[in-house]
Amino acid sequence: MKQILSTLILMFLFAAVYGQITLQKTYNYSATVVKLETLGYKYYLMDVPANQVRIYNMDHSLFKTINCSVPTGYYLAEIKYVSENLFNSDSQIELAYSYYKYVATSTSYYYMYGAKVITESGTVLQPIDGAQYLYVNKTGDSEYKLFAYCFDYSVFPEKVWTNIYNISGSPVFSASISDKQQDILLKAWPNPASEVIRLEYELPANVKSASLNVYDTSGRKVKNFTIDSHSDHIAMNVNDMAAGTYLYNIEYDNQRTISKKIVVQ
Repeated sequence: MKQILSTLILMFLFAAVYGQITLQKTYNYSATVVKLETLGYKYYLMDVPANQVRIYNMDHSLFKTINCSVPTGYYLAEIKYVSENLFNSDSQIELAYSYYKYVATSTSYYYMYGAKVITESGTVLQPIDGAQYLYVNKTGDSEYKLFAYCFDYSVFPEKVWTNIYNISGSPVFSASISDKQQDILLKAWPNPASEVIRLEYELPANVKSASLNVYDTSGRKVKNFTIDSHSDHIAMNVNDMAAGTYLYNIEYDNQRTISKKIVVQ
């Protein structure tokens, strides 16, 4: 009897602990959260086909839709630094975003980049030609600047330059700067891909080489690449891969990163 009672108690505790996780909302795009300076916490997501950022209240009702204009033939790549006072002191929300374009040549291909800082009404505070990466870095005790890392791959060797911009504010919750760099940064685009997908990474300073592995949904390894610190990406041809979802990660020194998803069309 005591054994049965103990079993029932354990079952009740198990249900109580694991029954607290419930699905609240599903968004059709990758969503994240930000704590704005006066408006508090908001969800937001990037809608690539519509060239939009949509911001939602914590009850998931739509708060604002911000249109992000991109040149013809370009696609949104990343939304960063959704804030109220990071780039100016007016009452509007502002944000930074980057975009890219795939350019095929007779023998190869390359990508073109650009970025903008805009307000919610679409006013462009700063266009940045060639910008692939945007970071807000701390440059003093209470001073921050916007760093734009720019590239031109249409020439060989490619041109690389960095633009540094004064900004008036400081980063908010989702844009905070950590003193400890993330172990490995992974990014894949275009994603979904039908011809070539660019798998970007940033190895830790003390790691000289690693393995990049691609798996199908059954866990079977379908591709493997040796990567090193002399590059920050590989271009993977997906023409020989069946349409579907795949996972990829990086292994080094008996460690493995979390797996990221890619989709082949």
